[in-house]
Amino acid sequence: MVERVQRLADVVSSIPGVRSASVTKHDLSEMAVGELSQLPYADLPLAVLRRSEGSLPHELLIGIEFDLNGGAEGWLALEFLSWWVRDAARSGSLMQLRSLALPPLEQQFGETLKFTIDWFHADPEQDMERLLVAVDELAAHLASTLDHYAIAERITAAAGQTSNPGTAPAQGGFVGRLRNLFTG
Repeated sequence: MVERVQRLADVVSSIPGVRSASVTKHDLSEMAVGELSQLPYADLPLAVLRRSEGSLPHELLIGIEFDLNGGAEGWLALEFLSWWVRDAARSGSLMQLRSLALPPLEQQFGETLKFTIDWFHADPEQDMERLLVAVDELAAHLASTLDHYAIAERITAAAGQTSNPGTAPAQGGFVGRLRNLFTG
């Protein structure tokens, strides 16, 4: 994998509670809306593509797929990533976060939940170097946001408090709700 693409996957994987992360690329320019019901397209952002009747010209979908560890760390990682994507979208980045899962068959039910950050990148010149620079900038932005808010330390500390409910005073917000969930 290209180093700059791997860096983005590594930054997402570095968040406590994220079990694994990978980055995929889908060329949407040749896809027809009528094909969206076919299995190979099942994990694409179907509602967005149907609503816009396909992709923009020369558009790529960069998917940042990740799955979570069970427990408080995973929930906190998801909360942080949800905010980060929302904030990036509010600032103009064409991003969204979605959950994905397979059908609830007995042997797989409860085992297939994963998440993806959809990042739409359109470049009329289809310049691969420009795409790699944008991917690297996204990785740098996420890494800097993680550092700025000390997310790794905050997730680890909060998850430690939820696993030992008697060691910390009651808290409101998400951590308090998690504590109530795990302690009854």
